[in-house]
This record gives sequence, C-alpha cells and structure tokens, in this order.
Amino acid sequence: MTEIPIQVLDKSSAEPAGRTGETVERVAAELKSRILDGRLAPGQRLISRDVVEQIGISRNSLREAFRRLEADGLVDVVPNRGAVVRSLSAAEVTHVFQIREALEGYAARMAARNIGLEGNRERFVAVLEKGRIHTKRPDFQEFIADNRAFHQEIVRMCENPPLEGLIDKYQLPVFMIQLRQTIGSAQIIRNSLAEHEDIAAGILAGDPEQAYQAMKRHLWHSAENILQLPAIAATRPPPPE
Repeated sequence: MTEIPIQVLDKSSAEPAGRTGETVERVAAELKSRILDGRLAPGQRLISRDVVEQIGISRNSLREAFRRLEADGLVDVVPNRGAVVRSLSAAEVTHVFQIREALEGYAARMAARNIGLEGNRERFVAVLEKGRIHTKRPDFQEFIADNRAFHQEIVRMCENPPLEGLIDKYQLPVFMIQLRQTIGSAQIIRNSLAEHEDIAAGILAGDPEQAYQAMKRHLWHSAENILQLPAIAATRPPPPE
C-alpha cells in the first residue's frame, strides 16, 4: 500500500465553528478532484493526520468526507487508519462497465433525440471542437478535463439530473492515468478522439441507435485496455483446467 502525504489543500479555509457541513463538502470535493485527475493514485493511502494538520479540519469532519468518497466508490475506508484510494479487480471493472454501458448508452440515445432542442447543437459542437485541439496539440491533463466535458455535455442534453449523478459515480477517469503509463498518453488521446467523433456523428445526425452503438464501442474499448493492465489482470481467476 503506497503512503504518500497529501499536499496542502488550502490552509486559509480551516474549519470555522458552525460550518462543519461546508468544510466536509469542500474537502470531499477536493479529494475527489485529485483522485479523478490522477494526483491521488489507486492504492494510495490518504493519511488522516496529514489532512487534519494541513487544513485545520476536525477528525470527525474528515471521517465524514471519507465516508462520502467511499459512497462514491472512490476510496475504501480502513478503520483507525483513514482511507485508501480504491483499486478495482477485473470482475469489478467488468461490472462497472456493464453499468456504464446501460447509463451512458441511454444518455447517448437521449442526446441524439434532444440534439434539436434550443441551444443543444451549438453547445455540443463547441465542446467537440474544444477537444479536437488535442489532435494537433495534445496535453494529457487538459484532455482529461475536455474528455469529461464531452461526456458531461451528452448527459446534460438528457435533462435528467439524477442520471448525471449516477453516471458521474461510475465514470473512472482515474484509470486513464494508469493507461497512460502502459500505452502512452498520445495513443489514448488519438483513440478517444476518434471514438468521440463516432459518438458525435450519431448524436448530430439525431440517430439514437448509431449514437448508442458508438458509445458502447467506446466504453468497451476502454474496458479492454484497463483489463490488460498487469495489476488488474492479476486479479482474474485462473482458467479452468
């Protein structure tokens, strides 16, 4: 288990009396952001005493922030030790992508149906164009943000806020950091952008089935790459004799 001290979040926002709930929200959001953009890696331990000392949050508030991250499937809480950024087994990765296919496939279908509603086409094309800059000037950290924006815009067009929360829970951008170490960030960007174009073609054509199938291919291509990572592949059960 990797133990890397957490960098200072923001000492200026030490926990004031009467604002515990706000502090919990802030710390949970900051840690979630660091997990999703790869600054906190799978298997890394979040050392409670470091967070408490660095930002002035109480241990009770920190425990509540950890519980929220655990509910989102981002950490595993270890009694009396804090939290560990979650690592998934091969079976868990497969299960998560089965859920993502159902949720994000539905979102792609709904986006295709709703593309003609006021402002949707213009906003979606703007997000698509912003991502295209990475074909000429790839920047992996910026691509992660633009990739999330692409998927989030598809969900936004569904006009279904509960769906947005569910999809956000099951998206796993943290694994893109692991993939970069294995196949290279340039290849990840090229593959994703090409697949985004296929998804966008279905949505912009107002073709729900085309959009769904493109999203399905995109998700399972990502899943296949993740399942080949040594740490995850090692969790697969041996083949029957």
